[in-house]
Amino acid sequence: MNTDVYYKLVEIHKKWKEKIFGQICQDLLALSIAEMDCNPASIEVHNIEGVDIVIDDTIFGKYAIEVKTTSGETINFGKKDYKGLTKYSENDYETILAVLKIDLQKEWILTDVSRKVQKCNLKVNAIYTADKYKELAKKINENFKKLVKENYKEILERGEKYLREKLKVKKIKYSG
Repeated sequence: MNTDVYYKLVEIHKKWKEKIFGQICQDLLALSIAEMDCNPASIEVHNIEGVDIVIDDTIFGKYAIEVKTTSGETINFGKKDYKGLTKYSENDYETILAVLKIDLQKEWILTDVSRKVQKCNLKVNAIYTADKYKELAKKINENFKKLVKENYKEILERGEKYLREKLKVKKIKYSG
């Protein structure tokens, strides 16, 4: 993560605290995906219940993504997270755990959930992007940095409300 983006995220985190910050990052992740070869109308964002981001696009693919953000050393991958992703896996979705640690040395990590246990605390420094997701992660991280820089002032001022409006304009489905 470049220094400019890191400090912008630190300021956003300071202003909006952990829960809202996580939702902000989740919305930015969805917008980052929409910047790729994915039809935005095929993306659903769930900020309250269920799997966080669901993509069902004939060209881009079918993905169910659980999103975790932290400034600490671990994330909690709970039974609810596992069950939600398993349901999508049974319907031929790729299941991904997307992790962002607010750290100069970290970017979005996309890991394969199929090998995770039902409930655990995962050490962020022990999680790596799966080989099959490296190109996807690279594009997401590029778009994420750009979106943070472009939208920083509005996010700092209006938070997730601002990003909800952006999701709506892009025609990304949103619940929460």
